Amino acid sequence: MGAGSIGSLFGGLLARSGNDVTLIGREEHVEAIKEKGLKIRGIEEFTVKVEALTYAPEKSPDLLILATKSYSTANALECAKHIIDKDTWILSIQNGIGNEDLALKYTRNVLGGTTTNGAMLEKWGVVRWTGRGITHIGLYPKGESEFATKVAEVFNEAGIDTKVSNNIISWIWLKAIVNSAINPIGALLEVKNGFLLEDEYLQGVLVEIAKEGCQVVQKLGIKFEEHPLEAIIDTLERTKENYNSMYQDLIRGRKTEIDYINGKIVEYAEKLELSAPMNSLLVALIKAKEKLSKIDKPRR
Repeated sequence: MGAGSIGSLFGGLLARSGNDVTLIGREEHVEAIKEKGLKIRGIEEFTVKVEALTYAPEKSPDLLILATKSYSTANALECAKHIIDKDTWILSIQNGIGNEDLALKYTRNVLGGTTTNGAMLEKWGVVRWTGRGITHIGLYPKGESEFATKVAEVFNEAGIDTKVSNNIISWIWLKAIVNSAINPIGALLEVKNGFLLEDEYLQGVLVEIAKEGCQVVQKLGIKFEEHPLEAIIDTLERTKENYNSMYQDLIRGRKTEIDYINGKIVEYAEKLELSAPMNSLLVALIKAKEKLSKIDKPRR
């Protein structure tokens, strides 16, 4: 569900390798796919015929992949509740914190996931694969799962480089911290990710933002499998020519996921009696910019 850029990329790769896939997305995207197939461009280029709908079908799937924006998770799950049976697993590959917890309201069969693949919707029916990355999946919040291992095998066969983690909640928080530093700063300055890596003034700012998230994670007793600062640098290097998704949402006049990234860090910090002033400031600034973006015409 949520066949935008990443959802369509994953669906297209899985369909190409022979899996039974149904994409659920916006009407314009669905109609374009029905008419001309789903076109993947960039890292690999191919067109694949895949079923596409604007609603959840009646048949229950083995795996329901959530790829919607975080603010749409609750509505997406409610729309799909009739196909979530005792054997259905839900996998979130979304940004932000809290998506898997919402899924747990419908079933205990929940996998958490993160991906560093880059993709963008060029136009209806056409997705550009902008960067090859790693996908981590695992039983949420942690533990072993035979089904997760099976999903990883299917993903890898489809060309989606995937690893299984017994501590997936750490990867979810890691990505949230990486995004909390990169996305709002890049969006506010309206720059490509590479600028954040090159500018000496911004490097210190990124560190301070990340520190606040790390303090939350430490208080929660979660241990990282990769150092957050190394992850930030790696992300910036791999995506230096990209404008981040938060900035892309703003120039299109759309709502951002700030509440589910920096906002969640602030929320957890308050519950744990910690301070997160940098993240609080970024939430306020992005909220203000969201209002401005609805007035201003896109500049790029």
